[in-house]
Amino acid sequence: MNKNKEAVKIAKELVFRDSQSPITSEERVSQFIFDYLRDLGLKPEKQEYDKDKNRFNVLLFGSEPPNLMINGHLDTVPINDVKNWTRNPFGEIAEGRLYGRGSCDTKGNIACILAAMAENFNDKIAYVFNVEEEITLNGIKKVLELRKTKLKTVEYSISLEPTDGKIIMGNKGLIVFEVLARGKTAHASQPDLGENAVYTISKAIPKIEEYNQGLKQVIHPVFGCASASLGIIEGGTASNVIPDLARMEIDRRILPNENSNVVEQEFRQMVAPLEVITKKKIDPAETSIDSKIIKEMQGVLTNLGMDSKTYGYTATSELSEISKYGIEGMVFGTAELGQAHKPDEYMTLEQLDRGTRILSELLKKWD
Repeated sequence: MNKNKEAVKIAKELVFRDSQSPITSEERVSQFIFDYLRDLGLKPEKQEYDKDKNRFNVLLFGSEPPNLMINGHLDTVPINDVKNWTRNPFGEIAEGRLYGRGSCDTKGNIACILAAMAENFNDKIAYVFNVEEEITLNGIKKVLELRKTKLKTVEYSISLEPTDGKIIMGNKGLIVFEVLARGKTAHASQPDLGENAVYTISKAIPKIEEYNQGLKQVIHPVFGCASASLGIIEGGTASNVIPDLARMEIDRRILPNENSNVVEQEFRQMVAPLEVITKKKIDPAETSIDSKIIKEMQGVLTNLGMDSKTYGYTATSELSEISKYGIEGMVFGTAELGQAHKPDEYMTLEQLDRGTRILSELLKKWD
C-alpha cells in the first residue's frame, strides 16, 4: 500500500462527509472511520455520545494495554456563505491542495494517522476519533470517562490539530465572560424617565481596553502574553425606546502560569458593579519538554530533518481536558493553523504526505 496516496484518498472521503457543528451530525464521518478500520482487520468500537442523532466516538485498542492515546475530532466549523468559496467546500483537489471544510482542521490530520495505522499499526496505542470539539470539549470528555477502565494505563497523548508540523507542548486557556448592564425602559422622547443600559455598559469598555494593554506584561516564556478581547456588544430593541438591557462578551486568554480562579475574580472586580456570567471556561495546559512523548516526537522529526523545537499554542485544544487526568500530552499536525476556519480551507498534498511519514515513524518506534 502506498500510504501517502492512501492519506489523500482518506482525507478526500472525510471532507466529503459533512460534519459541520452544530448544523449536522458527525455520524457519516464516524461510520466511515469505523468501516475503514474494520476493513483493515481491526476491531474498532463505538462509544455512544448522542443516541437520538446517532453520534458516536470511534475507539480502537490493540492487544496490549495502551500507554499512548492519539485523538482527533470529527466535527468542523460551519462552511457559512458558500459564495465566499471558490473551491468545493466538500472536497476538491487542485494546485497540489485538498480544499474543503475540515481538510486542515482536522480531517487531513486524521487521514494521516489512519494511513499510518494501515502501514504500521502499534498495539500499545489507543486510537480515538471523537465528536464535538469546535463548540465544546464534550466529545473528548466522554472518551475520558474510560480513564479508570480501558484508558487507565495511558500516560501520554497526541491531539491531532493543525500546528504547521510543530510540536505544541501545551495551549492557552480561555474564559468567556458575559457582562450585563440593566436599566429602565422609557420612551425616547422622555429619556430622563429611563435608565439607558447601553450608556452604563459603555463605561466598562475603556476599562477592558486598558486591562488588555496591561496584560501585555503578563508573559509566559513559551506562550507569550495573556490577552482580553471585546467580541460582542449588544443593546436596545428600537431607536425610540430607551434600552433596559445591554450585554457584551469578552474573550480572556489565560497562560499556564496564571490562576484561572484569580483571573475570574480580578475581572469581576474590574467591571463591578456590572453583572458578570462565566459562559465558558477552558484551563490552560502545559507538558514538560522532558516528557517521553515530546522526546519521542523530537527524535522522529530530527531523523526526518524537520523542526524539532517545542512551541506553545495560542488557541485552546483538547489537551486542556486530557491533562486534567494526569496524562502528559502534546498537540500536532502538519496542516497550517492559518488555514483553519476560513473559506477555501485547504491542506496541501505535501503536508498530507509529510504528516503520514511522521506519524508512521512514530507508530513504528513507539514502545
